[in-house]
Amino acid sequence: MRASKLAACCAVAASVWAVGCGGPLVTVRHALPAALPLPDDVEMVRVGTFDVQPAGRREVAALMTEALQKRLSRHWAIDGDAGARAKAMEVGGTVAVETKDVKGSRNIRQWTSEEREWVAVQVPTLVRSATVAVEFAVFRPGAKERLLTVETRRSYTSPEDPRVWGELGLERPDDPARVPPADEILRELVGRCADEFLDMIAPREVSADVPMRGTWNADGSAGLKAAEQGDFAAAVRHLELAVAADPGDMNLLFDLAAACEAAGRLKDALTHYKAVLDGTKGGDAVAAEAAQRVERVLKRLKKR
Repeated sequence: MRASKLAACCAVAASVWAVGCGGPLVTVRHALPAALPLPDDVEMVRVGTFDVQPAGRREVAALMTEALQKRLSRHWAIDGDAGARAKAMEVGGTVAVETKDVKGSRNIRQWTSEEREWVAVQVPTLVRSATVAVEFAVFRPGAKERLLTVETRRSYTSPEDPRVWGELGLERPDDPARVPPADEILRELVGRCADEFLDMIAPREVSADVPMRGTWNADGSAGLKAAEQGDFAAAVRHLELAVAADPGDMNLLFDLAAACEAAGRLKDALTHYKAVLDGTKGGDAVAAEAAQRVERVLKRLKKR
């Protein structure tokens, strides 16, 4: 899907979750534009050359090419005929890699089954760290002028890796046997940098399941029925009447917020979600999560 073809919108589907007198479960999907969109005519994005520092780490360039091709292909062609190549962009840049191993030994106490006592033993240690910093440059093939530049940076240190601590978090953080290989770490860091880059230049989707809460109020019930049928504009109208009649009912107010979000009235949805939080003194976790989601969506839409 081309970035230029994805307009900012809110595509919504609704289904009924039969839970007593509860309301429908509304699935909201916000299709957001890229933070740094490519030109409208781009149909293909090719991976060009990456210079790696230090120069001896050539395998990092191959990892970056592989990671970008995999991710870019979700939104654009990465190869094609002459017509597609005429509407192509190219991604290249520089990758700076730093890796460091600190090896040593230390004394620990271990329980021995033979002596049935704790004894001091010396064990090897390893602390492995790595950093990948990438400057992505996007330009027309054959052109020197960059259309945009994106910098990303990701770091790793083995004592902070949950895998090193083990499933229960009780293993030694400097046990060499538990530290991932350097190549594996670099692959992960390169992939994270590529993910961050793609998140900036490609459209994205934010989705959530919002359970409406239900009510015995006649207008509220009519609003829920309209929501079940996917008519969120009608749901908003009914729920506005219900809230006007009973402004202290936080469930009605939440359902109105959900209907507004599903109808694409995001500013109204945010206002009502925040009103639920005010009315519950911040005690409604679902409303808090919804307010944060809608606020993030509005910020991205504002940057168009």
